[in-house]
Amino acid sequence: MNKEIIGLISGLLVIISMIPYALRTYQGKIHPRLTSWSLWTLIGLALLLTYKSSGAGSNIWPAVFGFINPLIVTVIVVIKQRGKLTKLDRLEQVCLIIGILSLVMWLGMRQSRTLVQYALYIAIIADSCASIPTIIFVWNNPDKDRPFAWGMFAIAYSLVLFAITEHTFSNYILPIYMFVAAFSIAFPLMIWRVKQKTPLKEWI
Repeated sequence: MNKEIIGLISGLLVIISMIPYALRTYQGKIHPRLTSWSLWTLIGLALLLTYKSSGAGSNIWPAVFGFINPLIVTVIVVIKQRGKLTKLDRLEQVCLIIGILSLVMWLGMRQSRTLVQYALYIAIIADSCASIPTIIFVWNNPDKDRPFAWGMFAIAYSLVLFAITEHTFSNYILPIYMFVAAFSIAFPLMIWRVKQKTPLKEWI
């Protein structure tokens, strides 16, 4: 299959993953933390810009919607909660600083693919820091989130590996990281539902 088509399919899967999540958020059945998703929006922008400048081609689409998806959730939460941001804890402050650092690095290095990849790595570090609280939360409270979106996100990023045209470390590191992070969130949510024999509608 054409790599461009594979890239578009993986991006489409990311979009599909967000539709039920955004709906459940609007319905109040999922309660995303505004501060966390605001950070993910910022970091998602940093990941998109640095990944593109690092040489991403057909494999860029999941990163595009990896920014748009948290932006949509953030907007919905702002509407539902009227923009009530909670105070950043220390880990979130570190994520914010690292995310901003990545964007600043991108601004200064975007003309050099050799250098801008380091801004991508910094953005991945920021995203991994932001993911830790969510991973811990779903392991402790598997009934408070749903696995469909996270599972589809993991599948989309595993698929995009086949859309890579330039076989460089910087092109592979983001989809591999995103797969691991998304699966780490989806796994406890799925295991709990299997054990509880939860109806399929409660997975989505």
